[in-house]
Amino acid sequence: MTYLLATATVEDFEAWKSSFDSNDSFRTENGQRGYQAFQSVDDPNEVVVLFDWDEGEDPRAFFKSEGMRERMVDAGLKGMPEMSVVQMINQKSGVEPSA
Repeated sequence: MTYLLATATVEDFEAWKSSFDSNDSFRTENGQRGYQAFQSVDDPNEVVVLFDWDEGEDPRAFFKSEGMRERMVDAGLKGMPEMSVVQMINQKSGVEPSA
């Protein structure tokens, strides 16, 4: 799996979230397999998304495409997001309850 970590500042979080959700199928048609979205507790207009992408694809090319750039502008992003392709080296989920 390929992962893209994207960090962006948006004009209005609720407007961005609505647009982000409505563009899910567009991203899926172009290689997205899933995502985790986060909102900063210090700045509610700062968002971080970890996208799961098709293996062997570079998702940065998709996000730099004209169609996606237009959607990001419409969603209220302040400039292009900072993007890094990352690989998972370890994963641990949850904490086991104490007895």
